[in-house]
Amino acid sequence: MANERHTDVREWEIEASTRQAVHPYTKYHPFRQATATTAANLLAIDRGEIAVNWVTNPRIEASDITMFTASGSGITRSTDQQSVGAASLLADPANSAAGEGWYWTSPAIAYSVHPQHITVQAEVRGASASGSVKIQITDASGTELAVSADTNLTTSFAQITASYTIPGSTTAAAYRLTVVSAAQHNINWYTDKIMFEVREDTNAVSTYVDGASGLNYEWTGTANASTSIKRPAMGVIRGVQIKNESSSAGEIVYVAFDSTATSSTGIAVLAGETYESNFPLDFRTNVSIISASGTPTVKGVIWGVNS
Repeated sequence: MANERHTDVREWEIEASTRQAVHPYTKYHPFRQATATTAANLLAIDRGEIAVNWVTNPRIEASDITMFTASGSGITRSTDQQSVGAASLLADPANSAAGEGWYWTSPAIAYSVHPQHITVQAEVRGASASGSVKIQITDASGTELAVSADTNLTTSFAQITASYTIPGSTTAAAYRLTVVSAAQHNINWYTDKIMFEVREDTNAVSTYVDGASGLNYEWTGTANASTSIKRPAMGVIRGVQIKNESSSAGEIVYVAFDSTATSSTGIAVLAGETYESNFPLDFRTNVSIISASGTPTVKGVIWGVNS
């Protein structure tokens, strides 16, 4: 912003509403890390994406792979390769034609007067560095609606994506996510991190989601047998507890909120001591730390709310 004036103070200071003031803490950020004599963030506020994955065994951790249907290939759960977790889906194409692989069928996507955007993604790895595959969105009969570029298989996992916009006022229908050979070949490949999402706000491909991805990720039912969600991360810092684990008196740690920590802007946490806020805070940018000397380790938790 340019041409700021003192009268802009209402934009600089946020007055929490009564509702916000009594909101219970619903977010937390645990930490344990070494500090340095250069300031660094313990936490920088970033609510991140909100996303949903409809695929119920997206990292192929569960032994049941009946949610995936072979098409011109054999498919098995394999622990030989994985991008995440312990397993992936191994496809063995019949080498009779292009388009051999497998598909996953969505539940019916409900009627809406608004356009709806389907995005699909997966990561693929070849059993050898040859052959090519692609990811498609098709209707329930297999007619292609959208497709990625052909991806040459390598011995590393690579992401493939596609998106399709369902026009507004389309009758409710199921759709398929398919991963198939782009040209006829007999090279086996592994697929992992499979995701199918439906949104109305954007056709951008979300960051991969499953319930075991970390903080703010959750299965909606049984792990590896249900859909999964990504909740928003912390939007407001409401409390902090931080312990300086050092036993050296000179290794003081300074903690600052919504600014860069220095010895003059930070709250001093002496070696071996703990700082804990004892009333609700309302900071919305960052928690910064710096050490006076050395690299003392700090540990604790930052509490907060979504907004």
